[in-house]
Amino acid sequence: MKNTSLLTLAMTAALGLAGCAAPATEAGPGTTATATTSSATATTSSATSSTPSAASSAPSAASSASPGPSVSSSPTLPADGGTGAASATAAPEVGPSLADPSSSLFTTSDGLYSFMLPAGWTTTPLEPSTAPDYGVPLGRTAYNILDGEGREMAVFAGGVPGDGAALPSPGHVPLDDEELPALSAQVDKVELPVSYVFDHYQDPVTGERVYLARYHLGPVPEDGLYGVPLGLLPLGENGLVVFTATFGTDRFPTPADAEAWLGTQEYAGLRGMFTSLTYNG
Repeated sequence: MKNTSLLTLAMTAALGLAGCAAPATEAGPGTTATATTSSATATTSSATSSTPSAASSAPSAASSASPGPSVSSSPTLPADGGTGAASATAAPEVGPSLADPSSSLFTTSDGLYSFMLPAGWTTTPLEPSTAPDYGVPLGRTAYNILDGEGREMAVFAGGVPGDGAALPSPGHVPLDDEELPALSAQVDKVELPVSYVFDHYQDPVTGERVYLARYHLGPVPEDGLYGVPLGLLPLGENGLVVFTATFGTDRFPTPADAEAWLGTQEYAGLRGMFTSLTYNG
């Protein structure tokens, strides 16, 4: 599916320059990593291969995506000790967005990352990156995130080794963004803001429209020019995080359809999931 393909190619591109880096080098100040222009082409091309179906199932309870008071705190690990199962324990308020109170706290199996999973959504483990860590051991986890009908909505991977190089990705049209101070404070080695971003752009190879929710490190560019692969974040001291939700024209035939989606419970749940991410290391 689209998100899984984008995750695989993003991690591959992230590793492209890592072999040339010093063994103990972590992610640099850039948000993205790639080795060649062909990697960028592969990434953007994969982003339109397949998507969740156009008929979406909304979470069972309404979510609030409106800005609220910012409270920085790490969520409590689930009762199972961090096995990766969703917990009924409510997470504290994280950043300006407040998570849906009916959501459950999900913590990765290594205990390093937590985020609020919308009501009815589930996770399934993926094979994490097996690339060399060059002497810097990383906690590696990866998950598909599915809605209540089993359709893939997003992918998450933690502990991805990589480099900070980037190639340009122009023409992004913003639909929604929000700076996340609590997550910004957990970025490793650089003092740049982290924002949640949802926008769309034209695939330079296929010409298809791609809709992408992700993180961005640094000021959100007013000219719509980003680096690719998109969505890589050097969080904590555990390499890179890849957390993306990718859709194509089968889900949103026009940008107006994507704009209309912003007012739905489903989008509020997805947005709350991204804005609640916390590094527990």
